[in-house]
Amino acid sequence: MPSALSYPGVYIEEISSGVRTITGVATSITAFVGYTRMGVLDKAVIITSFADFERQFGGLDRDSPVSYAVSQFFANGGTQAIIVRVANGSAKAKWVLKNAAGDALNVDAVNPGAWGNDLRLTVTRTDVRNPDSDFNLLVLQAQPDPSSSDPNAKIFKVVETHRNLNFNSTSSQYANSVVNSASTLIKVERKKGLNYANGFALSSAALAFPLNVTDWLISGSIDGSTPFTLNIKPAAPPNSVNDLVKAVSDAIANDLVIKNLLTASESDADGNAGTGHLKLTSNKSDDFSSVSISAGAFGGLAATIKLGLANGGREITGSAIARPIEVKEVVPTTSGVDGNKAEVGDLKGDESAKRGIYALLDTDLFNLLCIPETFDLSGTSAKAVFDEVMALFRKYNRRAFYIFDAPSSITKLEDIKTFVKDNLPPSLDARNAAIYFPAITIADPLDDYRKKQLAPSGTLAGIYSRTDANRGVWKAPAGTDATLNGVSAVATVLNDMENGQLNQLGINVLRNFPAFGRVAWGARTLRGADNQSDEYKYIPVRRTALFIEESLYRGTQWVVFEPNDEPLWAQIRLNVGAFMHNLFRQGAFQGSSPRDAYFVKCDKETTPQNDIDLGIVNVVVGFAPLKPAEFVVIKLQQIAGQIQV
Repeated sequence: MPSALSYPGVYIEEISSGVRTITGVATSITAFVGYTRMGVLDKAVIITSFADFERQFGGLDRDSPVSYAVSQFFANGGTQAIIVRVANGSAKAKWVLKNAAGDALNVDAVNPGAWGNDLRLTVTRTDVRNPDSDFNLLVLQAQPDPSSSDPNAKIFKVVETHRNLNFNSTSSQYANSVVNSASTLIKVERKKGLNYANGFALSSAALAFPLNVTDWLISGSIDGSTPFTLNIKPAAPPNSVNDLVKAVSDAIANDLVIKNLLTASESDADGNAGTGHLKLTSNKSDDFSSVSISAGAFGGLAATIKLGLANGGREITGSAIARPIEVKEVVPTTSGVDGNKAEVGDLKGDESAKRGIYALLDTDLFNLLCIPETFDLSGTSAKAVFDEVMALFRKYNRRAFYIFDAPSSITKLEDIKTFVKDNLPPSLDARNAAIYFPAITIADPLDDYRKKQLAPSGTLAGIYSRTDANRGVWKAPAGTDATLNGVSAVATVLNDMENGQLNQLGINVLRNFPAFGRVAWGARTLRGADNQSDEYKYIPVRRTALFIEESLYRGTQWVVFEPNDEPLWAQIRLNVGAFMHNLFRQGAFQGSSPRDAYFVKCDKETTPQNDIDLGIVNVVVGFAPLKPAEFVVIKLQQIAGQIQV
């Protein structure tokens, strides 16, 4: 009723119909957990193509089973994946930009791995708003050199440019804020106590030009005609050319920075007059060097080593010392490290820190899980990963399905039978998992297309996704339509009798048929052994139940805190019934009528007064699942000659 009836006339009021549409959730979002060379560690990252995987995780890698599994997933019809990178002992590439006072701005590659070693940093002051404080930061990345016949030859191209940065934390162009919000390759961090007024320098880049080393002198020519000398005085006189080179390297490692500009009335420690000299000293009080430049030839040198010389390099002024020094293509001061392949502890992860498989707790939804790394583990370690996955599903009510990869050492029929019997006990958790045998073989593009054996889970996940899209989650991901794309062979060829032995134990088989090629030829869960007689014996039945559960869980959140009486129960029956009827129309259930296919019950019988008093509403949903025609029996009979009567 309208809130106020104040005048005679007609009032219009809209009344809710009580319809709250329940939408079916996705069924084939696949999570992959394992080692990659690139990517953020222990964080679930969504990708929608293998090109995404190449950009964010580095693409195919010989040491990364996940990379091959993801490639197979998309090749077989997968559409959306979640990647969790795990690694052992990885580290980020790092740079340190220092000012004249020795304070630092730390720069890290955004993710751990040796990939960061192919980055270079360049700092310029060209076309900046305020030459005394602003600078541009360029990030360069190694790429193959198209002009070279050497496949390992690289050139560096600018991939990111961050302009007009400064070190004023109140500025909109504050380096930390601008770079960290925009860059996909690096992150910067201000070291406490940085002296912003003096700018910064990376002193090692002052030597970033061609040098010719002789016995006691480093000499060269900047433009082919302008001579210069760089005199280094180490702690002890060098005895050889190699010692001299080491002395230069040590001086660079000790962070050479501009300390003072020698005037004409000054001289250095060796008594050389100060005219035309810039004195550079390291953090060690007894180390120093000087750059001596021939008179009238400053331009070429200043353009190369960027020592802050004024007026295009033609004048030396005191103010030049306070300005930021430009550096070019600086290599990381600390190298990035890829780390090692994930071990069982890395895969199991840490629940409290959300590492390993527990990084998936930050995801909203995933339906399938693949951990191809178990293919390279021992039987005991693979079992430990399996148990941890089942514990995660159970504890956090994750309605997902695990495609488990048996260790690669299992190559014989009796081995897989023994492994399943000894390591994968038929608990109720096993309803949410399946195992396939044998391994698959592909032509490896990283090894001149030689044969490589892989864990089959990524390929099977792609088939699950393809089948869901074409037929629905209630269709078994097996049969002649379930071809293994990109697979050249199966590792072990099985005949019908051997297939039958494994099928009775709930082990799905990959077969090779002359007419159809390589196909998935089994659709049983790990509770699918004949002697268990489990109601979730078949993969499509279990996955259909998980799909309905997750859809109803998300689609009935509005019920919470509603008045618990007949009007609410009627709305629940209406909305849940509409969802189930839509599935019936799509062919998800048995039966020729809705009455035969499903039911939804929510009334005073399911929710007695005691439950109402406890704040409970009970909804009972039943469905008649479709089960695969696993055994086809054709009966053939001769027709006897008919006797005329």
